[in-house]
Amino acid sequence: MNYALTVYPLSNGFRGRLERELAAEPVYLNLGELRQLPVGRAISRLRSLQGARLVLPLEDENSRSILPVLTAVAAVSNASVIEVRYPDLHAERISRWSLAKGLVSLAGASAAAARNAASCRGEASRLLDAPRIEPRFGGARALYLNANLWFGVKAGGSIGHVAGVVNAMQKDGCDVAYASAGGRTMIASNVPSLALEAPAVFGIPYELNYYTFHHAVVEQLKRLDAPKFIYQRMSVANYAGVKLSRQWQVPLVLEYNGSEAWIAKNWGRPLRYHDLAVAVEDACLRHAHLVVTISEVLRDELIEKGVQPERIVCYPNCIDPDVFAPSRFSAAGSLALRRKLDIEPDAVLATFVGTFGQWHGVDVLAQAIRRLVDEHHDWLVRARLHFLLVGDGVKMPIVREVLGGDRCARFVTLAGLVPQAEAPACLAASDLLLSPHVANADGSRFFGSPTKLFEYMAMGKGIVASDLDQIGQVLRDSLRCDALPSREPAGDDTALAVLTPPGDVDSLVRSIKFMADQPAWRATLGRNARAEALDKYTWSHHVAAILDRLDSVCR
Repeated sequence: MNYALTVYPLSNGFRGRLERELAAEPVYLNLGELRQLPVGRAISRLRSLQGARLVLPLEDENSRSILPVLTAVAAVSNASVIEVRYPDLHAERISRWSLAKGLVSLAGASAAAARNAASCRGEASRLLDAPRIEPRFGGARALYLNANLWFGVKAGGSIGHVAGVVNAMQKDGCDVAYASAGGRTMIASNVPSLALEAPAVFGIPYELNYYTFHHAVVEQLKRLDAPKFIYQRMSVANYAGVKLSRQWQVPLVLEYNGSEAWIAKNWGRPLRYHDLAVAVEDACLRHAHLVVTISEVLRDELIEKGVQPERIVCYPNCIDPDVFAPSRFSAAGSLALRRKLDIEPDAVLATFVGTFGQWHGVDVLAQAIRRLVDEHHDWLVRARLHFLLVGDGVKMPIVREVLGGDRCARFVTLAGLVPQAEAPACLAASDLLLSPHVANADGSRFFGSPTKLFEYMAMGKGIVASDLDQIGQVLRDSLRCDALPSREPAGDDTALAVLTPPGDVDSLVRSIKFMADQPAWRATLGRNARAEALDKYTWSHHVAAILDRLDSVCR
């Protein structure tokens, strides 16, 4: 029996090559899912691999950083063979002796991580009492600090956001250097980069490694020449930007996409040291000279946390108009992609692209597709409607279950995870784009600014989206699912999309049927949406707002 242990889902292309090399589809074990289990159950799951071959796949060179993590976890298993599969798929067997040494190292790393966490607890407490420094903004030379322990992440809004801000800074005259532990996916080649050194050995509990990494980032970066300002994407348990800002006496811009501690508690597994993570977040917010966020909901949250309104810049997520440009993609290229995915060239293709997260609503979309197959089968055939779902993640098992069986297979393609750089080609090959986001389960306001929404808009396709907080605000000039027109669009129609109540399967079905039957409306809505995206939602707009406000608050 073959098993494959991964940190993040593999891209569809690499996964296919791995399975051909193994001559079988392995059982995939995801480290994130294992971490959701109680420690005893996770160990029991690993110990159940008696007599199996356990493969540790590394999809690209950036993924090599995750090997210590995978090896440490593999050491707990009792698989008979443990081997690494490198990006070219050559195999390297790991001996039991090496694993035994790894377990000793694991114990040492765990002790060191506990000491580092204790040190951070004391320092965060002191920072919460310390005044913020008052530096001047001395020019547009920046250090962009992405201090997330990201390994092997190739798709998702976070990738587009990071690359969008960095590339726009460089393109618009800001001399920026990029520091990250997770490679430089989609970062422009003319941006200098620095690989942050991840822990060579990871300890347990896993989250304590964040504090080890924090110390390592500060030690590595403090030797650099000081930039004119620091831009840090807020990361779990990391306040390196605060430390370096105070050392170098330069402004700190903090990007806040929501509390990581809240996200872990509500969308994943709560952090064991939740209060410490919150203290670190509060220290970052206290000492940031400018806090950048992407929705009015988050702006209100920041004010409640004590961040003065003048220190906040609120601007939605955006797009790179050179990347998300329909003119990049030929009709022949789109037909070739359809053939590769075994989709008919004349199908009306309705596409969802995402990481199948808790908030994406892909499970609601699956229910709508199932409803169409079960109750509107003849119409589906006449309309030649086909669904393409691109991505992978926590909701994939639900999607597979809802859409299982031969009856749905005719109308649905699950493409798996596609690298972020390849996503625009999928959108270009589509006729209709779907954004079925859902509200937060705890009743709090949806605070997101879905990058996919703006990418959809820029590609000039008809969109069906949830009328949910910022999504509804951005698309407020839209058709409503309960009042869809029976006429053809007029030349002066300004609507941007079709909006549906979040989580409402009936409304989603009705809106999809309307858009599939109305090519003229798809064209009109797509044209209007693209014009809106280019006018308001490019990363250059986003970065200009940040630099203008930084100049005013740090004079």
